[in-house]
Amino acid sequence: MKKILLLIFQLYVISSVYAQNEVSLEAPSTAPQYGVAEFVFRVQGVTIRNPFTDIEIKGTYVSGNTRFSVDGFADSQDGSLFRLRFSPEIVNTTYTYDISFKGSGVTKNFTGKLVSTAPQDKGPVIVDPLRPKHFIYAETKEPFFHIGCTEYHLLDISNDDSQVEATINYCQQYGFNKIRFLLSGYPREYDNRTSDDVDHGVAEDPWKAPNYGSLPGKVNPLPAWLGKPHDYDFERFNVIHWQRVDRAVRLLKEKGIIATCIIQIEKQNLPKEIGELTANEYRLYQYAVARLSAFNNVWWDLGNEHNEFRKPAWGNTMGDFVKEKDPYDRLASAHGYADFFYSDSPWADFIITQQYGDVDSVHNWALKYYKVPKPYVNEEYGYEGRTEKPIGHGMNSEWVRKCHWAIAMAGGYGTYGDWSNGISYFYMGIPGPGKAALHLKYLKSFFESLPYNEMTPSDDLTTNGYCLSKPQELYILYLPEGGFAEINLSNSAKKQLSAKWFDPVTGEWSLINVLRKGKNLVNAPSEKDWVCLISTGKTKKKK
Repeated sequence: MKKILLLIFQLYVISSVYAQNEVSLEAPSTAPQYGVAEFVFRVQGVTIRNPFTDIEIKGTYVSGNTRFSVDGFADSQDGSLFRLRFSPEIVNTTYTYDISFKGSGVTKNFTGKLVSTAPQDKGPVIVDPLRPKHFIYAETKEPFFHIGCTEYHLLDISNDDSQVEATINYCQQYGFNKIRFLLSGYPREYDNRTSDDVDHGVAEDPWKAPNYGSLPGKVNPLPAWLGKPHDYDFERFNVIHWQRVDRAVRLLKEKGIIATCIIQIEKQNLPKEIGELTANEYRLYQYAVARLSAFNNVWWDLGNEHNEFRKPAWGNTMGDFVKEKDPYDRLASAHGYADFFYSDSPWADFIITQQYGDVDSVHNWALKYYKVPKPYVNEEYGYEGRTEKPIGHGMNSEWVRKCHWAIAMAGGYGTYGDWSNGISYFYMGIPGPGKAALHLKYLKSFFESLPYNEMTPSDDLTTNGYCLSKPQELYILYLPEGGFAEINLSNSAKKQLSAKWFDPVTGEWSLINVLRKGKNLVNAPSEKDWVCLISTGKTKKKK
């Protein structure tokens, strides 16, 4: 009898362990090139202490001589669900894959095949290898004229999915093709503001200092981990938050908009608490890359104003780490202040500065980096506000427009944010009433109609304003204050050139007299800013 009971007990133990260690895989058989193939792992029986630290999922995908190493990630708090996302980079091929799932007494290997089909979009945006100051779509080779929008707390828990969609639709409506938003951050914890005091109410205790930007009575937390501010469990991600990130990135992809994922922000000591180059910090970056890199519209920003909490050596270390973990080499950079520390760093694909001033200041700062063979982006040249000042955040729509044009005329790109009437719409992640968004839509349409990526700053050709030129064929003259300008067309391929004025406020065109090879005097229609497009008539936009 004892032997029978012992045998029953042994069978029970064996069957219990088997049930607890059973892992099944739901695997797709096809996926479009640049699409997302989602591999879903289900675990029966919850024996995993911490799914974010105790389980390792590694996938290897091979096609010919091409090999991709991809990490999986936990997508449940209890360890019952994991995912691995793979994006086929090669069209019409068969990938063989080998996936290992192990940890906490669980060991399982899966093998199979995935067939890639025709792409359904233009592919990821990459740096143009032929013209490294500019971006192109990997599949179609079309130029990508970057015009970003800042929506830091797009995923604020005060913003439900309908609000997130409304913000994304707003950006699409006004031609913004990139949204930069936060993956992690702290909420406002201390609120002594009045209805018209949006960005203040700072507590004496810095640990309770607000994350400025929310309306009174609102919050803007981004609970990337379980726990609460200043008591987060950095070993356990908040899956509900990251699933919201997934939905936003997917919707942005559907709309053709880049999702710049800012992994950390300097506010409220978060980087101090998570620690520099600690296991917790590495885990955050690895989890973000594992979860999001398969989406071909993702870019990485290592940290907003990271110069406030990390040294350039950290940027190089973490930048290299992100590139090591990212199988698809998504574009990456790090937002600092006026100076960019990573011009010579291979991991940094494009330049980010936060530099504001009048039109000459932002123009000349972009020119300072023109010889660096990376695209230049001024992420914060001054948010739109309610004042007349031409410098810094809070400037009116006229100065926003002029500064953005000044940056573009130096061969660079910019990012907009709305701070209208002292309310930080850019921070709350909701659309604001700013007027400059429409003006920037006209700016984007103007440059998208031209071979912008083939033009070079040529301010020496004009006595007023700024000039871009494609030698012998095309000239753009921007006059921030209108007035007269002498433009030198001596290198024109033709004796006569057509010229017309573009109004950057209305997007309307008007003709002026034909210009001739040599020096010409032009006079803007009014004292506001104007754009003069001068062409031999032979230039066509190239893809």
